[in-house]
Amino acid sequence: MSKSEILDASKFAKVTCIGGGVIGAGWAAHFMRAGLDVVVYDQAAERESYLRESLARAMPALADLGMAPGASPARVSFTTNFEEALRGTDFVQESAPENIEAKIRLLSEIDALVAPDVIIASSSSGFLASDLRSQARHPERILVGHPFNPPFLIPLVEIAGSDAAREAADRATAFYESTGSEVVELDREIEGYIGNRIQYAVLREVLYMMSQGVASLEAIDRAIAAGPAIRWAAMGLSSSLYLGKSDPSQWRKLVESIGRDMDGYLAPASFQPDQELLRTYAEKVAVGIGANGQAGLMALRNAGVVGIRSALTRAKAGLGGKEI
Repeated sequence: MSKSEILDASKFAKVTCIGGGVIGAGWAAHFMRAGLDVVVYDQAAERESYLRESLARAMPALADLGMAPGASPARVSFTTNFEEALRGTDFVQESAPENIEAKIRLLSEIDALVAPDVIIASSSSGFLASDLRSQARHPERILVGHPFNPPFLIPLVEIAGSDAAREAADRATAFYESTGSEVVELDREIEGYIGNRIQYAVLREVLYMMSQGVASLEAIDRAIAAGPAIRWAAMGLSSSLYLGKSDPSQWRKLVESIGRDMDGYLAPASFQPDQELLRTYAEKVAVGIGANGQAGLMALRNAGVVGIRSALTRAKAGLGGKEI
């Protein structure tokens, strides 16, 4: 297969989303916005109403992000028939619950039903692709395509497992990018991939500060959102830190000082969140941040992310061809 054929994303017209939960419905909204025909499969028939409600809630954000020509919720169908969902599909996005044994079985069943050139991507949030593809007859087309929730709003997709699926990874990258995703490919497999490992490292610090009575969870969230998160949205951590000195020749000295600061700024290595602390954390979030339910927070998240993405797009366009 030539490089042009590998990268021809236009060959993907029908996508099958296996699993109609939060992630599966989010993927359906994302692929629908890109102007594709989407079939969502779930063994629970009641998931169809959840899917329709999710699409309706997502529509204002999808419209603000921009809909592809012909994109419409009418192009999203639902079925409880597994074989019907996979018939004639061009790409499979698996988003079943996080159970490694169940995912391995499910992916092998999908593998047995779709054409050998159809890519099967798992939305797994931490499992290794080498394990997920272990019982498949065509393991070379199975990889991890890990989104950040919700997929229709957060553009990141992490591809893992390309060591044994090089061609599939190239084609998946082209396909995801054609739908508006920002693709990051891991050079080697690791549990949790990139985004979740960073997210959990930050959460560990949040739990430590909470356990020490440093500040309320609301204050900690505000410190993240109004401080590092804004810089990270623009350019990530390392790029931001590199601007910490006016003289680039002092960069290595800054890194050395950061290394020294880590000893005092990080939770001690002995700190491990126990179940009691996690229960306390869950309760504090529920009665504090979540006291008024999810609707208001969801509206803020959607409007905020759309605004940030739109502002960053304008900022990058304004820089034109300037080298960064």
